[in-house]
Amino acid sequence: MKKYIAALAALATVVAFAADTTSDAPAKKAKGWTHFASVGYTAPVSEYKVDGKDIWLASGGLNLAYMGIGKSGFAVKADMSAGATYTDNIRLKKDDDGIVGSYVAGELGLGYGFLDTPKWTVAAFAMVGFEVGAFEGDEDTYEHPELGKSDWTHSETVGALTLGGDLMVRRAVGNHLGVFASVGGRWVPAAARLVTDTYDNDDYSRTDTAKSKKSKDGFSVVPTVGAMWRF
Repeated sequence: MKKYIAALAALATVVAFAADTTSDAPAKKAKGWTHFASVGYTAPVSEYKVDGKDIWLASGGLNLAYMGIGKSGFAVKADMSAGATYTDNIRLKKDDDGIVGSYVAGELGLGYGFLDTPKWTVAAFAMVGFEVGAFEGDEDTYEHPELGKSDWTHSETVGALTLGGDLMVRRAVGNHLGVFASVGGRWVPAAARLVTDTYDNDDYSRTDTAKSKKSKDGFSVVPTVGAMWRF
């Protein structure tokens, strides 16, 4: 009889432990915080208005992020994204129909975790950050009026300050691993454009730059999906 009682007690302990790790009850947070690290794919679509010209960017790339949610629900977030971007509003050469460049963005956020259990996490954040798209043409030969025949490279960079919000939902698929989806909306209060021409020959090297003078309101929409590790 004592053996059966001991076996039942052990079984009850195992069942209670399993229920605790899979229930929807609020997670026990070490030192009051639950931490998350994620890797995903992001596909921002942005519009900037610079010097009276609309510039659209369709981007895609890798997103790396950290998120922390406190026992009170207070939450923080930081992320970086890098990849490629496409536009048909910038011409590096007269016959360009559309060009591909590099994209990078970084953001910080403060928010609130409405739900944080082992199975589900739902959080919203106010975000501030930046976006940059850089485009560089192939080297070409140019007869410069002052430098003479030179190797010429033309490049353009556009960047923006972004303010907005994110909504993120995570679903667990294991004890620590989960999948997530988030969507963000951004207001672009300020944007800038930098045009650079570099000339090189046997005797001289010269770089000419032109900066934008004004910008108007723009926007950016930022969807992201990926995997998230909870610890």
